[in-house]
Amino acid sequence: MTKKGIVYCLVSIMLMGYLFFAVIVTNFMAAEEMCHGVDISVASNAMSPFVTADDIDRELEGLRAKGTKVKASEMPMQQIEDKLNSLDFVEHADVVRLANDRIAINVVPMVPVARVFDLSGSYYINRAGKHLTADINYQIDVPVVVRECGAPTADKVLPLIERIAEKPEWNQLVSAIKLDSSNDIILIPSISNHVVNFGDVSMIDDKFDRLFKFYRKVMPVKGWNYYDTITVKFRNQIVGKTTPDGRNRPVNEYRNEDFIENPDEESMGAETVTVGENKPKIS
Repeated sequence: MTKKGIVYCLVSIMLMGYLFFAVIVTNFMAAEEMCHGVDISVASNAMSPFVTADDIDRELEGLRAKGTKVKASEMPMQQIEDKLNSLDFVEHADVVRLANDRIAINVVPMVPVARVFDLSGSYYINRAGKHLTADINYQIDVPVVVRECGAPTADKVLPLIERIAEKPEWNQLVSAIKLDSSNDIILIPSISNHVVNFGDVSMIDDKFDRLFKFYRKVMPVKGWNYYDTITVKFRNQIVGKTTPDGRNRPVNEYRNEDFIENPDEESMGAETVTVGENKPKIS
C-alpha cells in the first residue's frame, strides 16, 4: 500500500470513530433532554365541536402541565396512544416526539356512521363497530338504526350504511334502518307509507336498482299508498304486500320482464307486474 493510501485509510478510521462517538453523545444528550412541552391537536369532523384539546388533556390527567417536568425520553408515548385509542369518542390517535423535544398528540374524534336505538338505550357506531353512548350535549346527523330484541347487532348493516352514504339518491330515500329477529334488514323510506325488506347486505346495488325501477314504473300505476311492504331480498324480483284494504290481493310481484312460471311460497297467488320498455303491464 502506498503512503497516500495509508493516509486515506487512517483518515477513514478516524472519521468512523468520530461518527460513532458523536452518535453515542447525541443519544445520551437526547435521553437527558427535558420535554419542552406537549401539543394536542384535534382533527376537524362532525364530532370535533364536541371533542376539544382540553377534553383530551383532562383524559390524560393534565399532561400538558406535567409534560415539562419529565425527560422527553421518559414520556410514555405508547401508553398515551393506547389510552386515547381506547376512549369511545376517539377514532384514532397517534403520539410522536418532535425534533425540538416536544410531544405532539394528534387526535381524530370518532366518526359516527349511524345512531343505534335498542333496549340498552341509544349509541353511535363507527365503521370499526366502536360504540359511543349518545349524549344530549351532541347530536350528529347520521342514519338511524332501530334494533329490536333478538335482532343481530348493528355491525351487520355497516356495509349497507356506508354504501348508502356514497349515493345521494339512496341517502335521501332511507330515513331509518330496522333490525328484527327475522335477520332481515328493513329500510324505512322517507316517502309514502311502506317499508322495504332488504334481506341481507348482499347485492346492495342490484337491490336498490330494482327498488327504484319499481318506484318509477309500478308505483305511479298502482298508487304510492297501495303497498305495505316491498321486498327486494329475492334475486331478480320484488315482492310487494298490499295494505289491509288492498282488495284481498295480499301479495304483488314484479320481475324485470320475466314471467313467473314457478312462484315461490311467499308469492303464491300473486298478482304479477311485468316491467318492460313501456308502461307496466298489470295482469
